[in-house]
Amino acid sequence: MSGDRVVVVGNGMAGARLASELRGRGGDLKVTVLGAEPHRAYNRIMLSTLLTGKISELDVELAEAAGRGVDVRTGVTVRAVDRAAREVRTDDGDRIRYDHLVLATGARAVVPPLPGLDAAHLPDRVVAFRTLDDCRRIIATARGARRALVLGGGLLGLE
Repeated sequence: MSGDRVVVVGNGMAGARLASELRGRGGDLKVTVLGAEPHRAYNRIMLSTLLTGKISELDVELAEAAGRGVDVRTGVTVRAVDRAAREVRTDDGDRIRYDHLVLATGARAVVPPLPGLDAAHLPDRVVAFRTLDDCRRIIATARGARRALVLGGGLLGLE
């Protein structure tokens, strides 16, 4: 793998950890991490604790693997993978070549198929809970609220 280009799609816990591990092995790997979210990598599992106010956003941030052959790009969405050309295409038109591709994209929050609820266009006071931005929106929406309804109980919703 010496001199190889590794592209990691996803700057969540798995993608950030992989980049850190690859950097720690030394050598001359060129690692590019592409994350759709505009934030540094963070511990998604800690979001429910952040939501309760017991910790701050700084407490959920992960150590960044940038430097020494690792290029971390936040706010970049991969739109296509061209396996024949061995490149990914980003939403801003960038083409990034790779020798090894890792998809560490995680999952999306599941919005139940309820009448009047369109997962692509949720009403202002309805928030899925999966990302740091979701957490921020819940906190903002809950200010001054007297009641809340939690629908579902996944890993984050049960805390």
